[in-house]
Amino acid sequence: MKRRFQNRVAESTVTLPAACIATTLLWWLPQGGYSVEYLLGWLLCAVTAYAVMETAAICRLLRVRSRMTSTLLLLLLAVCGFLHPIQSGTLVLACAALAFRFLLQTYDQPYPQTDTWHAYLFWALGSLFWAPLLLLTPLLLWNQGIFLRTLGGKSMAAALIGLLHPYFFWALGALFLGRTDTLAAHFDALCAPFTAPCWWQWALDIIHTASVDDCWPLLRGEFLSRLQSHLPEAAALTLLLLLASTGFIHYVRKSFDDKIRVRASHYCYLTLMCGAGLWLALQPMHFPQLFPLLLLATAPSAAHFVALTHTAWTNAWTLVLALGLLAVGIVCLIPHT
Repeated sequence: MKRRFQNRVAESTVTLPAACIATTLLWWLPQGGYSVEYLLGWLLCAVTAYAVMETAAICRLLRVRSRMTSTLLLLLLAVCGFLHPIQSGTLVLACAALAFRFLLQTYDQPYPQTDTWHAYLFWALGSLFWAPLLLLTPLLLWNQGIFLRTLGGKSMAAALIGLLHPYFFWALGALFLGRTDTLAAHFDALCAPFTAPCWWQWALDIIHTASVDDCWPLLRGEFLSRLQSHLPEAAALTLLLLLASTGFIHYVRKSFDDKIRVRASHYCYLTLMCGAGLWLALQPMHFPQLFPLLLLATAPSAAHFVALTHTAWTNAWTLVLALGLLAVGIVCLIPHT
């Protein structure tokens, strides 16, 4: 019975429309009205979900006819109330989703230059809203060269042109308007992660200044204080880590059942998951931008787990994750009521 119910949910044509309705209701009901920033955030959510849906369909990320990848992404965005207003993180998420849509399409193409240009163009557009995104560009090059195997000389040139295209027009506009200071500020933001601390600075300060007896109580008190002030983000990150670890372990174990293109596409997302997760662990101050990237990278493998596993243990764990999703929604959305 559990297997049949899980199959029906994963493969039903009603699942995605129901997720869209639920996302829209959760987007508007907690704030009790309409505002421009929430409307723009909702539109970005729709663009992101559509890009992920197209990517899943083109690359056939799931062996069954299912929209679970975009459905799971929508539900995760719906319960994370702090992502509902338009912000740099949601803009980066939409651009990254579009970039991966074209990047994964380059697989097995004899002339992948056009899709390569589009992929890096959208990646560069995302970096206009958050400059350090460019530091993750080597992950895209790694994915295209190792997993997709479409990184040649012409593809490298197309990638470089795609990255420089938005900056060329932005530089022309800045020079025309006499706002060259914005270019300098953007470059400073790009270099900021190299000068920022690689761990929680408050923890290092306490360790260096407090005595041995007072160190642990001070660390615990400061951590609990910061956790209480960022409870919605902490709850969402905990759920996402559970989904990410579940999807990663599951797909590494079960990837042999998929075709080569499907494995390559999933490994591209898993590479982004590892890169963004490691960066977030080292520099948590970039949570507003790295957390949406983790959402994008986690959804495919987690959806693969939900849609294609039917044992008693995995059914029970899926129920636990569903309850965790509900709990995160309560924690994140109640403060907005």
